[in-house]
Amino acid sequence: MRKIEREVELKWRRATIKNDLIFTWLFFENKKLTLRLLQIILPELNIKKVGDTQRENNQKKNKIYRGVRFDVLAEDEQGRTYDIEMQVANNDDLGKRISYYQGKLSAKSLNEGEKFFEKRDTYVIFICDFDFFGLNLPMYHTTTRLEEDINKVVDTGEYNVILNSRATDFSTVSIEVKAFLEYVRDNKVTDDFTRSLDKEVVKIKSSTEVRESFMTWEEKLAEERYYAGKRAKEEARRELVINAIKNQEKLGNSRQDIIDSVATFLGIDKSDVEKCYDELLIKKLGKAL
Repeated sequence: MRKIEREVELKWRRATIKNDLIFTWLFFENKKLTLRLLQIILPELNIKKVGDTQRENNQKKNKIYRGVRFDVLAEDEQGRTYDIEMQVANNDDLGKRISYYQGKLSAKSLNEGEKFFEKRDTYVIFICDFDFFGLNLPMYHTTTRLEEDINKVVDTGEYNVILNSRATDFSTVSIEVKAFLEYVRDNKVTDDFTRSLDKEVVKIKSSTEVRESFMTWEEKLAEERYYAGKRAKEEARRELVINAIKNQEKLGNSRQDIIDSVATFLGIDKSDVEKCYDELLIKKLGKAL
């Protein structure tokens, strides 16, 4: 496990704003940065202030809990809510992720007894370190349109913004958006906002509390991957033994001959072959009854 610890330590040293824990901690702890980020991404909303940001599942009192939850959740002075997500890996499921998060936000946007027209607007913002749509644009927006007439927009009060840090053409966005995406991509500081972000990231990485949370979570993940891989290898090995036994049975060989032959051929202990042989026999008897 020392190897895992060394790998996790190296990962922490290299971690930037793209790291999920750092990103969440950064905007959770600093409302001014959250407000400024929203103002940069959504200037048309003229957002003046945001309420306390929060991490989903914080009631679990576990800062490293990583179930399906929001990275950063914020609400402005008009009651509009924002979910800001950092997404580094492209798992080809961004559309469904957006839909899921919108569903979670929408459930909070209408109180009991309120009319549907009172539903507050919700915004899901994904900051991606890849170009999901492949158009080399730094920012994408999605809407719900009528299939029979794409000029007709259905007003659901749900808005989605996808940022692409891998864009090379920033002519369609502001200088501030360009600077932020370059900071996400290359950790490049070019303006006051990215300078503030970088200062906070350095502060977070110097925090013993955050580091311990990161190390604990990453070590737990690494152990799970290790044992999952070990189980997968054992299962593959077991399937190999069973297939070899079945092939020997087709030749009409006796139990002992099969065990000896398979053990020799695969270079494994005879007791392992015996166990698989008996399991296979029990299954056959069970089907016969």
